Amino acid sequence: MKLFYSLYGYLLLGMIVLIGVDEYLSFHAEIQQYEADMITNAVQDGRSMAGMIAHTWRENGESKALALIEEASKSGMIHIRWVWPHLLIDKFAYTTEEKEQLQNVISGKTASFKMSQKDGSQLRYTYVPVDVGKDHKGALELRETLVSYKEYYKNMMIRALTITSLLALVCGMILYFFMNKKIRMPLNSLMLQAKRIGEGDLSANNSISGNDELAEMAQTMNDMCSRLLIAKEKINFEYDARVKALEQLRHTERLSSFGVLSASIAHELGTPLNVIDGRAKMILNEDLQQAEIHDCAKIITNQSERMTQIIRQLLDFTRRPERQSSSENVAFLIKQIFQLLHPMASKQQVTLHLSKDEDTDIQLNADFSQIQQVLVNLLINAIQAMPDGGKVEVTLSNERISASANEEPVQQKYLKIRIQDEGEGICEENLQHIFTPFFTTKTIGTGTGLGLSIAHGIVEEHGGWIDIESTVQNGACFSVYLPMRGQVR
Repeated sequence: MKLFYSLYGYLLLGMIVLIGVDEYLSFHAEIQQYEADMITNAVQDGRSMAGMIAHTWRENGESKALALIEEASKSGMIHIRWVWPHLLIDKFAYTTEEKEQLQNVISGKTASFKMSQKDGSQLRYTYVPVDVGKDHKGALELRETLVSYKEYYKNMMIRALTITSLLALVCGMILYFFMNKKIRMPLNSLMLQAKRIGEGDLSANNSISGNDELAEMAQTMNDMCSRLLIAKEKINFEYDARVKALEQLRHTERLSSFGVLSASIAHELGTPLNVIDGRAKMILNEDLQQAEIHDCAKIITNQSERMTQIIRQLLDFTRRPERQSSSENVAFLIKQIFQLLHPMASKQQVTLHLSKDEDTDIQLNADFSQIQQVLVNLLINAIQAMPDGGKVEVTLSNERISASANEEPVQQKYLKIRIQDEGEGICEENLQHIFTPFFTTKTIGTGTGLGLSIAHGIVEEHGGWIDIESTVQNGACFSVYLPMRGQVR
């Protein structure tokens, strides 16, 4: 996890910096203390010898005192010699600070400073004044090498780096395991739960426990999942209720269409019934030859089959269909609808005509009971729009319409069902509300205002749409676009 490793890295870096600064300050404090101890020891050694040298100088002479100094120098790690400070200032090239230090020795104070040699090494010079009863004070010069100081410096540096590394490693491991358990693992669990929620899995996550913020977030997400689950069940229930209501509404519209067709169908059934009645009476009341009786029976049979076909088509249309998709020929479906609407069209002197190009693909995969309802509604409207008669032209064609998918141009193949009438047309104001439920321009009792709304909904459910072109007194044209199977780039 990027967040975990970023946070861990910053905390570890901060910890290393703090430990490093602490060790750096400790290192320099110890080095300064070591150097101060070197000066203190040298001064103490010098002062302890100064009294003895002064006494020997006065009692036994200068040579005896210098011999004592030489013997002391050979027996220790510090080189000791006798010097006259006022002569040193003029003899050697000292810095201003070093000259001030030597002036302090002449005044009776101790002095100590470091000097670099030609070979690059450093020596510490400590001067302790000695009063031997002469005009100028002498001094003991204690010279010691700084090799031990450098060795101590090196050891302290190694120690500081070792302690810093070990502390950083131990603290880093402790920090990693703590953050891994308390932050990384809970965050991983919450992230996986969020992905599951996005995929529709609303199960609770019980892997995070405790009283920290992440545990509270996990509990909040579990509560959210519970509420989402309840909302999902409520949505499913409402969706099922909506689907049932929509199916009932569509069936009601079918029955309404049946009511519109019933008068014309009753007239259509009247003619074969009269023929059957007349032929039956001829058989009963007249003395007919066997051949004539046979002809009358054949005519009665034909008219009965005609009536049966009309009634079967009407019952098939009004029966509540089961929702299922199948691949069928749209042209054949339209011809069946023409037969169903023929009585109504004939009554209003309207002719129905179907045309298509030879290469038009009319095999469509859809719920054909719903497509039938769409076309019946549109054709009934077209017939009713021509009270003085006319022609309804139904044209089938294929069109490829560009769409956008993942920023790449894609063309989808559609079946276009174009229904053109020669009626009064639709005014611009009514076009804006043409698919609004319960909107109708028909007289009371001749329309529910649901036909076009239901047709629009069915076509959208199939992934298509309906276009309208109309001007007043020039008829209306409804174009139904339904997607074919398969896409091409």
